[in-house]
Amino acid sequence: MKREKMSKAAASGVVALIFLILGFQAAIFTGNVFRYNREHRVDTVYIDNNRQQAIAEAEQGRSCDSKAGAAGLGAEPQYYRQQAIAEAEQGGLCDSKAGAHGTPPQASGRPSSSASRGIAYRGIAPRQEPGYGDSRRVISERLENKPEPELFQFDPNTVSREDLVRLGFSQKQAQVIENYRNKGGKYSRPRDFAKMYVVDSAMYVRLEPYIRIQKINLNTADSLQLVSLRGIGPYYAHKILEYRARLGGVFTGKNQLLEIEGIDADRLSGFAEGVEVKPVQPRYTLWSATKSELAAHPYIGQYMAKGIVRYRSMTDTAAWSIAGMVENGVITEREAVLLSYLDFDER
Repeated sequence: MKREKMSKAAASGVVALIFLILGFQAAIFTGNVFRYNREHRVDTVYIDNNRQQAIAEAEQGRSCDSKAGAAGLGAEPQYYRQQAIAEAEQGGLCDSKAGAHGTPPQASGRPSSSASRGIAYRGIAPRQEPGYGDSRRVISERLENKPEPELFQFDPNTVSREDLVRLGFSQKQAQVIENYRNKGGKYSRPRDFAKMYVVDSAMYVRLEPYIRIQKINLNTADSLQLVSLRGIGPYYAHKILEYRARLGGVFTGKNQLLEIEGIDADRLSGFAEGVEVKPVQPRYTLWSATKSELAAHPYIGQYMAKGIVRYRSMTDTAAWSIAGMVENGVITEREAVLLSYLDFDER
């Protein structure tokens, strides 16, 4: 019984010893890991007492120069003082043995151990704040050198890059606007210019009163000008020119475009601000047009064309008038208003 108790006690002691050894090893491992992590931190620097002392002594002229002088080198103390400062700042120290043998002090590098270089300790180097000074200075200088924006009337469809810069745009912003135009972009109305991402709301508010978009005269425009309008391609450009010819070469108002099949109010509103109707001389008058020309007119047609030709043949030339045709029932009063632009004397 006694022997059995002794065996149990021995076993317990062995187990306790094993746990003690394992705990000791774990503590050593943890300490090594912690020390390794601290030593390899990017913001950790090594500072030793000797280095600090070397810097202080070098700055006070009491370091390597005194030793060199004691060795009888005959060199200027200032030389050793400057070298000592440089070595101290690089983490080196003056080698007293070398100085005693009359050789210039050499940098000994980072201390390999606390015993050879004094007591080393770690210090956390202060983090350097980002240097914003230079960038702020550059921005300030650029703002000071940037000319004040000018205000003058301009057409965004034709304004030059230089004038865009004068208006307050940067070179890159002006290039974006020019690239848009080179790819076929067109501004039909001032608010189209505001849709450019380089034109912010403040810029548009400042420039809007000075935007003068050159409008297209429907009575003189060619197909190339018409296709530049929003919603008007080659097909509708041809239809507009064809309808204008049927009207005698003259539009009297923008709304006449609504009489063309396929052009509705929504399509017209997309480019209405970019067009205008200025009077021009019609290709013919009511009194000089042939029967076929009158019949092709959208407001006249075949039946009315016959009536106009008959009226002209039965009435004295000096008495021809739209009012006379209304009195004779050739045209109505509404039709007289629509055809009034063709009533001028070419006889």
